[in-house]
Amino acid sequence: MIKLSKKCFQCSLIIISIITASLFIIMNDLSANEGVFVLGNDAFQLGRASSGIASPRSAYWCYMNPASMVELDKRLDVNWYVVKTDMEMQPRGILGNRFEDLDGDGLFNIASGGMIIPLETGTLGFGLYVPSGTGVDYQSSRNLLLRPFNADRRLFYQHARLVVAYAYKFDNDWSIGFGLHGSISRFKSDHITLSLLPTRGDFEWDDSLGAGFNISVYKKWDKFSIGATYTSRHWTEKFNKYRDLLKYPLDQPQILNAGVAYDFTDKLTLSLDFKWLNWEGIPAYGRNLLDGGFNWVNQFCTKIGLEYRLNEKTRIMSGYSHGNSPITEDHVFLAGLVPVLCEDHITLGIARKITDNDEVSISGVLGLKNTMKDTGRGDLLSHLGKGTELSTGGFSLVLGYTHHF
Repeated sequence: MIKLSKKCFQCSLIIISIITASLFIIMNDLSANEGVFVLGNDAFQLGRASSGIASPRSAYWCYMNPASMVELDKRLDVNWYVVKTDMEMQPRGILGNRFEDLDGDGLFNIASGGMIIPLETGTLGFGLYVPSGTGVDYQSSRNLLLRPFNADRRLFYQHARLVVAYAYKFDNDWSIGFGLHGSISRFKSDHITLSLLPTRGDFEWDDSLGAGFNISVYKKWDKFSIGATYTSRHWTEKFNKYRDLLKYPLDQPQILNAGVAYDFTDKLTLSLDFKWLNWEGIPAYGRNLLDGGFNWVNQFCTKIGLEYRLNEKTRIMSGYSHGNSPITEDHVFLAGLVPVLCEDHITLGIARKITDNDEVSISGVLGLKNTMKDTGRGDLLSHLGKGTELSTGGFSLVLGYTHHF
């Protein structure tokens, strides 16, 4: 039987309260880096460019690689994530609003957190995270038809996930992990439909529940470690208010994530991760426009991170991440309200213990601006919006606090 102390129970309530509050705070533009997924939620993870699947550092690994939780002590981790987006759209073609260059810059906040609790047999981890979201709010419509009605200029999607995970370490030092994921998603938009009219959802929030799971493995030798996680497709309900816009549920794709880590010295650790996101397997994203999809392609991401421990109290982190955008140049106009073009990220972070039990951390993430121009050879909106140019970049800062029990 699993017994949680009164202090652990209180910490759990604190996490739930923080994340619940954050769901009401996230009302501005959301920036995504891997499709609709943000690069991460955690200062230790983002400091190394979202790498480290074989190098666990915080409770976030109950989501990232539950098998690796066996390396962690009893701990509480909470994070506050602030993102400043930089989005620009220059509509062109027959349909495009040529009168204005659109600016979609915004600021948003995310709170997240989790706990790791070693048990007599195995390790328990749980957390509330906001792994994905996207959106934009231009000052005017991107197309001429709806410009008089000031529509087809806004879209917001938010996805929060509760994770409960368990890990077990065998006598041969291999570990396995399993996580159950439950979610709530929110969506609102005034997006144009195939009838060339704005959606009947009328920019009102609609909610959707979802569920999925992940399984993982992990092993550490003296200096070298490996890890891998398979995350299932995350099945969700349809957004009923937007059936004229969204033919399918906004499920999230299955993901394969694998990596290695190596301790060059007692002070220096290298982490290298590879990630595959199967957007083409999700009808709402992978199918063509006339069949209710967004024409997205699969993503392949590479992440490399370094961590240098100055002393027992202070560590410095840095990293670089690259992944192709799921959007191609044949579908730029369509992507105007989901401008997930950013492909390259540079990160830097620092963590310091302020007492024997408390640690603070801060990491910055620079998303290098990426620009695409619509070829006019793609879907219907591509033909009508030929020459449309879209640019996306941004900067984010995450503040973390850890309590070691």
